[in-house]
Amino acid sequence: MALTPPVARTLHDVGLAAWFGGSLMGVTGLNGALDAVGDPAERERLAGAGWGGWGRIGTAATAAHLLGGAGLLARDAVRRREPGVAAAAATRTALTGAALAASAWAGALGRRAATPDGPDAALRRRIRVAEWAVPVATGAAVVAGALRRT
Repeated sequence: MALTPPVARTLHDVGLAAWFGGSLMGVTGLNGALDAVGDPAERERLAGAGWGGWGRIGTAATAAHLLGGAGLLARDAVRRREPGVAAAAATRTALTGAALAASAWAGALGRRAATPDGPDAALRRRIRVAEWAVPVATGAAVVAGALRRT
């Protein structure tokens, strides 16, 4: 069954909004609060619990975004000759791919950090970069979607 354009757009936009907002809250709110925890083992335990709780919601948000995006790509296939449609679809697809890669990278690094002593300084820096890459990529996708509608 094909998704209707309003359903596809809703899944795409709501999923992206949740993915962006959740990742931004994690790197600013959760990680900011964890910086106040002095014990590295306790900080890592709390980080795992916080990011782990987001994991199921983030996965659902990402899945909704991808499902809606697939519906929009199918719709755009018949409109690809209209000015800007192919370029906009390629841009949104590339940004979604970057956000997926950043999410996977952040998750893999986070799992590596789950040690009794916590991550070393180099791993901690890589984790921060990976975690910030997610809201940067998803935020860029939000902007790309807004620009396409103007």
